Amino acid sequence: MTLHRYFFIIITFSTCISFAQEKDTTLVALQQEVAKATTDSLKVHALLQLGVYQLRRDFNEVASYMDEVTSILNAPKVSYDIRQHRAEVFQQLGIINRKRGNYSKALQYYLDAQTIFLALNDSLNLSSNYHNIATVFRYQKEYRKSVENFIKAIEINEQLDIPKKIGDNYEGIGLSYQRLGLIDSTSYYYSKANKKFEQAGYIEGIYRLKSTKAILLRKQKKYSQALSLQLEYLDYCKKNTKKASIGNIHFNIAGTYNNLEQFSKALSHVDSCIQIVKEEQMGQLLAAAYKRKSRSYYMMKEFEPALDYYRKYAKANDSVFNLAKAKELRQIELQYEFSQQQLKDSIQFVQEKKVILAQAETQSVKKKLYLVLLIITLVVSSIIGYYGIRYFKTRWKKARLAQEELDQLLTLSTQKNEQRMKQVRAEIEVLENEIKSKKEEITTLMTKSIQHLQSKEKLVGDLKKIASNTNEVSLQSIIADLKSEVLEDSKITIIKNNLEEINYEFFERLSAKHPNLTKTDLEICSYLRMSLGRKEIARLRFTSTEAVKKSRSRLRKRIQLQEHENLEDYIKSI
Repeated sequence: MTLHRYFFIIITFSTCISFAQEKDTTLVALQQEVAKATTDSLKVHALLQLGVYQLRRDFNEVASYMDEVTSILNAPKVSYDIRQHRAEVFQQLGIINRKRGNYSKALQYYLDAQTIFLALNDSLNLSSNYHNIATVFRYQKEYRKSVENFIKAIEINEQLDIPKKIGDNYEGIGLSYQRLGLIDSTSYYYSKANKKFEQAGYIEGIYRLKSTKAILLRKQKKYSQALSLQLEYLDYCKKNTKKASIGNIHFNIAGTYNNLEQFSKALSHVDSCIQIVKEEQMGQLLAAAYKRKSRSYYMMKEFEPALDYYRKYAKANDSVFNLAKAKELRQIELQYEFSQQQLKDSIQFVQEKKVILAQAETQSVKKKLYLVLLIITLVVSSIIGYYGIRYFKTRWKKARLAQEELDQLLTLSTQKNEQRMKQVRAEIEVLENEIKSKKEEITTLMTKSIQHLQSKEKLVGDLKKIASNTNEVSLQSIIADLKSEVLEDSKITIIKNNLEEINYEFFERLSAKHPNLTKTDLEICSYLRMSLGRKEIARLRFTSTEAVKKSRSRLRKRIQLQEHENLEDYIKSI
């Protein structure tokens, strides 16, 4: 047993030595940049880059970097525009205070940074700032405000096309929805975040998201799957010396072991978490770790230590979450909104003052210009008036001569027009007489055509009698009747030939009202207007009564008559 223990100590010691000898090449390179800086601006830039890199690793170091940057920026000898660097310092100080649970200070720093980024129109840093503000609201359990600010960050990052930052924003929204218990929305945004991280090749984000998904798996009681993802992320964080992230993942792993009822492992991980968060001064996580440790002892039915750690949790939690801090956060928000409104008002006042001065100067120039224009106008008007009078006198004489010539031409034209009008009236009278005679001829022919139809019916009857061998009707009489029919057919031809001429005006009105009517439709309408029946129309058109019936039906559809409307009455009304 002693030999095994001795061997374990040797292995552990050698591992620590080898780990201590390993150096973070990126960290070393950034520190060298700080050392090589020859100007204040270069040194501040290098320190800010170093701070960004260390935020997930050792943010106590970041605080010392920011102190150094602040001392440089506050020095009277600084000769460049320090607003950009000042805003970036506010951002990093906000992150440090957020991780330590000082949410009101964090929010104040973020809002100060936001004011500068808006003034500089720095979209890139502004999107990061919205993300940080959203994170503060999430930790303060104001999830709706959190989502609103994440969405603002996404809108900017989509315009800038930065998939890594969009993935961070989606992950933040997923965490907010997870706290609200909206599992479907949580899964949806985690999936979107993962796609963006893969698109950007952001390995750290992919590993971090695995740990975040593990929390969701725990809620679904898939503890083994959750533990596998958490241990994978812990291994990644240790390899990359991400101290703050290591504390977080120890806390989450402890919760999973509690679910699996492996309480000794849970206590081991929560102790590791407490050790790190005390060093890093992470107030909120320390409170949560005390609560988780209390829960482990409670589940082990060791109620005394459970109560002891719950009291520690209550004390630590009260320092992070209480009504006074919530009011302080709201007061900071209101102060920021008020200062922004004051800024807008002051800008508006300056702009209005500039406008008033510009208007006064413009008015003065206008007055001088109007005076010069008035003098020029008077001189020009006098010259124009003199030559204008002479010009108009000449024009008046020419116009009078032209008017006299025009009067003579009009007199001649009027006489010619009167003669032409007389000729037109005579032609119209001749045409009207012709139409009148045509109408009388058609009326006579129509009467005779009706008689002709009746004689047709008589012929049919006579033929039937011959077929029945009766002696009432002779063949000679039928031949005589047929000869008369030839004469009647010639009359029908005359009717049809003159039909369009007589009904010209009627056809014009009908076609204007119903332009879709065919020539056959117009012919049927003219017969209906003359009150002819189906048999008479069939005889005139050399067709059957059934065909006339179909033509009438098509005509009704084209005219779009209702069932209760009479076709003949409608035609006669046109």
